[in-house]
Amino acid sequence: MATFSITDQTRRAQFTANGSTTEFSFSFQVNNTSEIKVDVDGTLKTESTHYDIKTSSNSVGLNTDGTGKVVFRTSPSNHTPANTSVVSVFSDLPLSRTSVYTSGGNITAASLENDFDTLTMILASHEERLNRAMVAPVRDAVSVDLTLPDKDDRKGRVLGFNATTGVAEQGPLIADVQSLANITADIATLADIEDGTDATNAIQSVAAIASNVSTVAGIASNVTAVAGNATNINAVAADATDIGAVAAKATQIGLLGTTDAIADMNTLGTADIVSDMNDLAPVAANIATVANNTANINTVVANISTISQKATVDEATALAIALGG
Repeated sequence: MATFSITDQTRRAQFTANGSTTEFSFSFQVNNTSEIKVDVDGTLKTESTHYDIKTSSNSVGLNTDGTGKVVFRTSPSNHTPANTSVVSVFSDLPLSRTSVYTSGGNITAASLENDFDTLTMILASHEERLNRAMVAPVRDAVSVDLTLPDKDDRKGRVLGFNATTGVAEQGPLIADVQSLANITADIATLADIEDGTDATNAIQSVAAIASNVSTVAGIASNVTAVAGNATNINAVAADATDIGAVAAKATQIGLLGTTDAIADMNTLGTADIVSDMNDLAPVAANIATVANNTANINTVVANISTISQKATVDEATALAIALGG
């Protein structure tokens, strides 16, 4: 164990690796290499496996003043820290004594020096860690309590502080906070819409038609039903022209819908009538001719008795002539 003056300095050195540098020096003092710890991006490395502690002349060990450098091994495996990795070199002295003072024994200056050096290093190491710890400000009450909540109470939660006392307490669930963080941009957008920063003023526009929104909400089931029949509605929309044509014949359709018309159509729909219509179909042209001579036919009907008498007389005359009379 060496004896040297202990300087007042931070007992931690930190570097950002570049992917090629293997040596990282430290200027705080330690008694031996085992008191040096090396962390790379949160992973503690092992001496004589990942790195060695060497002097300025590249001998394994410490300089005479207790300083040195961490040299990462490149063979047989390459342990050079990757580019942008954070390399932390710090001291970690055990809380133990290597010297024992017995009653009546000799107390040498070297023994006392070594013990005082070690105690100073330990205190400096704790000071460095304390400087990175969460502590209450000096102006806080003497009795301030920063004790963490019980483990089971704080599991999966963020750390919070009581709004009145400032005492440490479990906050909301981490998952909920993360979910909120994931929609931060959406929340900001809504805030801009609400306060008018966003020119759309969508929220104010919705507020202006709140009664309409309430009306739609009151017929939500109907809206859902319409949505469920979207295919049929689209089909009807595609036939809008035909539907319009039918609508234009509403009067005629109304006539067909009377009781008498329906009865007549039922009569026409019987098997006998359908058979008769099938018989009439081949002579449709003759029927049309007769229909076109309705006036003449009516004249004949009006004079049917005269025609009958004339036919009888003519027959008698014709018989007389035939008999030679």
